[in-house]
Amino acid sequence: MSGKRRLTPENRRAVILSAALPVFAESGYDRASMRAVAKAAGITTPVLYDHFGSKADLYAALVEAEADALIAAWEQAGLAMREGSVEELFRRTIGTIYEWVAANEAGWRIVFLDSPSDPAVREAHRRRQERATAVLAAQFARVPSLRLSVDLTRERADDFLAEAAKWTVNAIAVWWWGNRDLSSDQLVALTADLLWRGLGQVTGDSDVH
Repeated sequence: MSGKRRLTPENRRAVILSAALPVFAESGYDRASMRAVAKAAGITTPVLYDHFGSKADLYAALVEAEADALIAAWEQAGLAMREGSVEELFRRTIGTIYEWVAANEAGWRIVFLDSPSDPAVREAHRRRQERATAVLAAQFARVPSLRLSVDLTRERADDFLAEAAKWTVNAIAVWWWGNRDLSSDQLVALTADLLWRGLGQVTGDSDVH
């Protein structure tokens, strides 16, 4: 007996998210419609609402999926680097972030550019920002010692550096949207100009000059 295999709810959600990404990226949260997403996913609007109760719920799930993909990419890049200087770890992490951004323009907009006011979407962004800080703080925790002017516990110091570095990279990613003649390698160099000269002193990396 022929016929299409029925998708599991998890697979159907994955199809919907994949279809929703370019719709939201092209139109933005406010102008994108659930009808357009349903059409792109090849389903009816009522079926779409069976899986996501509102546009905010769908967008929040999309934020989580795209942010998780980005965070996982640079987390794995750092974990894969067993040896090397702190500066090499820094450049590898930053480079992985910008490479992902360059290869995922729709995800770039969802994660860095759009900031809908809906509470569900804000909460999704907040949770992913917290996760990004935690992952980056774990990278700083690999540095043997820190040279800070204020006496902080090591955990608090790692969290401080992670927050500062994360929001700087976020701002550069937003700026890059309007300056896409620059390559990801150039962005890594500019980020190093801005961040590494200070971080190199803080981490005591011998390569800093």
